Amino acid sequence: MAIGPLRQLRTRRLMAQHGPTLPYDTAWALITLHTAPDETDLVRAWAHENPSGPPGIHHDQAHDLDDAEHARRHRWLRRHGRSPIQLLHLDTDLIETAGIHVPDWGPPASR
Repeated sequence: MAIGPLRQLRTRRLMAQHGPTLPYDTAWALITLHTAPDETDLVRAWAHENPSGPPGIHHDQAHDLDDAEHARRHRWLRRHGRSPIQLLHLDTDLIETAGIHVPDWGPPASR
């Protein structure tokens, strides 16, 4: 499998694990930082050209979600203890300096 399709597969998997509040392009940027840290400049350039909000990790608006999504997130956290984004173990400073606005729903990360 070539790098492009593999990254696309990982991007779509992250979106499915995270749920409806994670856009494809943000998931792509996170997967790129996770799997190819040498491409950080590419992600920074993309984020500069496509701003989506203040950079960093921000809790999404869970009150806007239906009961099924709330239950799915609760099951995920019981099983894994962290959100799919937190399980990538990306440094929050890297996300901020890359200029990515990331909606997340995991427990607050300790710095």
